[in-house]
Amino acid sequence: MKIANGTTASDGDTELSGNKSRMAWGKGDTEELQRQRREEKPFIYCRLVANYPRTTFAITLSCHILMFVVAGILFATGYELFPTNFEVLPMELYNIPYRLRDYAWRDRDKYSNEFERTLTDSGFATFERGLYYSVGTVTLYYDAEGGNIFTPSNLRKIQEIENDLESSPGYTSTYCMTHNSSLVCKPFKSILRYFDGTYKHINSVFDDPNFNNIAAVLYEANTNNQTNVDFQFFLPNSYSITPTSAYGSITRSEMLFGCSLTGATKCNTDSVKDLTQEYLKSTLKEKLEGYLETSQFDFYYLSYNLWSSDVFTQAIKDMLCAVGSMKFIFIFMLIHTRSFFITGLGIMSIFACFIGTEILYVGVVGFKYFGFFHILSIFIILGIGADDIFVFYDSWRLTAFSTYPSLAHRLSDAYKKSVLSMFITSLTTCSAFLCSAISPLLATRSFGVFSAMLIIYNYLSVIIYFPTVVMMYHLKFEDWHWPCCRKCAQSSEIGDNNEKSSEEKEKPHVVDNMQGTDVYIISEKQEIISNTTGSSQEAVQNQNVKNELKMKEFMSERNAETYNVGDFKRENNDGITTKKSHPKRQKKLVIFFRDYYFKFVTHKIAKWIVLPIFAIFVIVFGYQASKLEPDNEQLKIFKDSHRYTKSRNAELYSFVQSTSSSLVTIYVAWGLGLKDRSECHFSSIDCRGTNVYDSSFDPNPVANQQALKSFCDDLYGMTTSELNDFRIKIDSNGDPEIGCFTRNLETYLTSLPHHTTQGGSLDLTLPWSYTKMINFMTAEPSHYNTTGMTNSYTDVLSIPMQYWMYKGYTDTYTEDYGMYNTLFGEQKTSYTQNLLSDASIKYGNKLMYIGIQINTTINMRTTGYSKGIPLIEKWETFINNKMSAMPSGVNSGYQLTRQSWHWIYVQKALADNAVLGIIIGVSIAFPILTLATMNIVIGFLATTSICCTTICVIGVIPSAGWKLGLLVSLNMCLVVGLAVDYVVHLAEGYHLSLHKDRLSRTRDMLEEMGMSVFSGACTTLGASLFMFLSQVQFFLQFGIFVFCTIGFSIFFSLGLFTILMGLIGPQNEIGDLRVIVRWCKRKFKRGKQIHHTQEAYENKT
Repeated sequence: MKIANGTTASDGDTELSGNKSRMAWGKGDTEELQRQRREEKPFIYCRLVANYPRTTFAITLSCHILMFVVAGILFATGYELFPTNFEVLPMELYNIPYRLRDYAWRDRDKYSNEFERTLTDSGFATFERGLYYSVGTVTLYYDAEGGNIFTPSNLRKIQEIENDLESSPGYTSTYCMTHNSSLVCKPFKSILRYFDGTYKHINSVFDDPNFNNIAAVLYEANTNNQTNVDFQFFLPNSYSITPTSAYGSITRSEMLFGCSLTGATKCNTDSVKDLTQEYLKSTLKEKLEGYLETSQFDFYYLSYNLWSSDVFTQAIKDMLCAVGSMKFIFIFMLIHTRSFFITGLGIMSIFACFIGTEILYVGVVGFKYFGFFHILSIFIILGIGADDIFVFYDSWRLTAFSTYPSLAHRLSDAYKKSVLSMFITSLTTCSAFLCSAISPLLATRSFGVFSAMLIIYNYLSVIIYFPTVVMMYHLKFEDWHWPCCRKCAQSSEIGDNNEKSSEEKEKPHVVDNMQGTDVYIISEKQEIISNTTGSSQEAVQNQNVKNELKMKEFMSERNAETYNVGDFKRENNDGITTKKSHPKRQKKLVIFFRDYYFKFVTHKIAKWIVLPIFAIFVIVFGYQASKLEPDNEQLKIFKDSHRYTKSRNAELYSFVQSTSSSLVTIYVAWGLGLKDRSECHFSSIDCRGTNVYDSSFDPNPVANQQALKSFCDDLYGMTTSELNDFRIKIDSNGDPEIGCFTRNLETYLTSLPHHTTQGGSLDLTLPWSYTKMINFMTAEPSHYNTTGMTNSYTDVLSIPMQYWMYKGYTDTYTEDYGMYNTLFGEQKTSYTQNLLSDASIKYGNKLMYIGIQINTTINMRTTGYSKGIPLIEKWETFINNKMSAMPSGVNSGYQLTRQSWHWIYVQKALADNAVLGIIIGVSIAFPILTLATMNIVIGFLATTSICCTTICVIGVIPSAGWKLGLLVSLNMCLVVGLAVDYVVHLAEGYHLSLHKDRLSRTRDMLEEMGMSVFSGACTTLGASLFMFLSQVQFFLQFGIFVFCTIGFSIFFSLGLFTILMGLIGPQNEIGDLRVIVRWCKRKFKRGKQIHHTQEAYENKT
């Protein structure tokens, strides 16, 4: 086939001698290699696309549209394609026992034949809404921000707010917590109660409605034994109260909501939650929001019911930021490509990838969870997808400045220049996501799997589908203009032709004359024809239109194009060959990076000024990174300035009395095994597993009872130092807050009239035997029938424990009932009988489990894993040592908490996952970059750029006031994956350059990839800016992280990496792995030759 310069393309052209690399490398050598590259046999797929553009476009487009059709069908049939759950973040660790122990304890009563102990008087109010409903209750905070909140004007304002809220329609009649059976509402739990006469029966000073004697009232409330305990709820940490002065910067009150034991407002039901939530949103929220602007002090509030509703609502609003990101990317792509066709189908392919990945994620892999993290994938794939499209499309456009035997050759050259770099970036980013996929936490694991699949799907779409889009656009729509724009386009063409005509008078049209064939530029598209007659310049100009039609007809028949703008060459003063490009075809950004920016980064003075700046950035942010600390608190949803965040912070840090829910309660349990989750789906967030009970558990033998009693005595007998070490809470009497049944049970039994110390004849102290049990039952003939209780009945301890709970079956509520009734469970057996005095009560049961409760001073919201894990291990060792000394039947107990221990290990898992993600990312990036570029120097310098980006991004975290929490951990896993994108494209551009000197290769790198890298960074940076509008900290933090990662990545790749490549980049064969391979082959062949020679010599001798 004839090509533009008149030579004949041949697949069998020989390569230049390998010795050429060790000789002077001239302009002709580079041109020859460029010609050979352009004439290499095209890829099969490129030939297919070039030969059948309509067919391949239709097939690939149909495959993308099919994803939307399949999704629509699945939705129509009721298939849960998006199993969304934004209320629960599944951060469960099942590779440690604490979550399984926690769930085992929570579900401890879910066994067959359970006997549930209940009282008519259960100690709880039976009238409607007589119980405190913590989920609905609104806590009000009044913050003087360093001033004194205990002033008359402030207290009057507090009174005004509370009176207004209390008068809200429906509150007193339907929602308030009631005080008695008359359904009279309880007043606000407020410091005002000490002024309005509520407690004047205790002291007359508590009747001061006009706030004339504030110091005296508060001093009495703080020192009076009848009020001081409850009064601590209102006091800030830094309070000062004397008989004559009172100071405190903040106080709080509660607007009490109630729930009931039964009925529509039954506690812990969805109905009461929904009921109060709707009331809070429709009636109270507007009033509460109005008081946020109070000028006297800072007012904020918190209701967990309202909070959960607002989180979901705000999350939906913030997700609309994705719409802004999509619009930005669409507009930027449109400006970059100047084509609605390319941009529209490119964006459509990104969404098709998202839908297709979701179908595979749910339908094939089988995940049943889609949450907040997955929404973030939309932002990630928009940036990565646009970046890949820019890389391919810019590579295609640059091929327009070279000569190719056919359209397939041109497509293949663009394919080779872009596909490998896109593969490397996709591979490294995918690897970063897979680091999250190996996490034991479902939230991060599912996100890692989904995002990795999305990256792979997008890459396949770009290399298979997008070439057909580009080809279809090139053949059918490149010259098409909107009707309203055609006149402008024609005017522009006339102006261009006039400009070109003036230029043509100054230089000949002949491009090459290697074999007597003249080549002419005949159109704005740079298409050329051959004129074998050597016609003059004027003849060509007169036949422009005719020749253009002939050329288009010729290329249509032969499926070949020739482009010749880049064949004009010049040499600059440095001896670096550069292209003399057509001013109307060359992008300004390409010119900027190739000429101006290249001169800047290779300037002998500028580069040495800029390099220290990069070093300063790395040092400063590296120092900041060293300050990174683990986040002890759970996920923060809103910004620090948000009312809910301020409320949570005040609750945790501002008051003398922390809420009891934040303090850790430890349980020691016997009779329970770990939950069995073997039948749970691997991605289920609701399945806790099947209960497992310890079949060896038996507390009834005398030795076992004595062991349990000794265990409790050891806990109660701890020294002050030991209590402090184990962080056990002390009550107001100086006793440890431990609920161990043996002490209270024995105290109650020995107070009975049957006991010897009470004038009776029975020894009721622990341990109990069968004889003690029968004697006791015989002494209570009104309750027990002993005829069926033979000595084969061994569960002797259940009799006195049940008797204790029911207080001699008087159906009376006691403090012991409130404390211990939930700490042991009974199961009906063949010995079970009806109580003679009350047939609803069953005795003769089996004890299924026993528990001990220990209150601690450990604050679960402020104790991080660095301090928490040693505490856990201390308790674990203590309990294990105690169990090892106990007899069989009670030696399998374990300690547990509800959520607390598990969350501490979750914090550690997040930190470990972050560090592991960075280590794996960097470890994978270096060999991948080295193998991709086949040069260890390029790989090392590119990895250096990635490491600098990683250090700076990590340094941003403590600089922004963040700690190593859930989202930060996830983001850190992605740093390397996102940071690698741009430096990979540049490294590949350097590698593909056919020049041998570093300056020419650096210039080629900037020309080939500079605009694509810059454009890709702009789309991601612009898209992430819309995340800054988010109110939910989750999205805001992610947007800032992405912005910083991409910003530093482009900063170090176009800055540091480019300067280093121009300064110490490999020349000739330095660092080339192929040289090492060739050397090894030569050594191997030489070794074989020597071996054969020795064998021949030995055979001969």
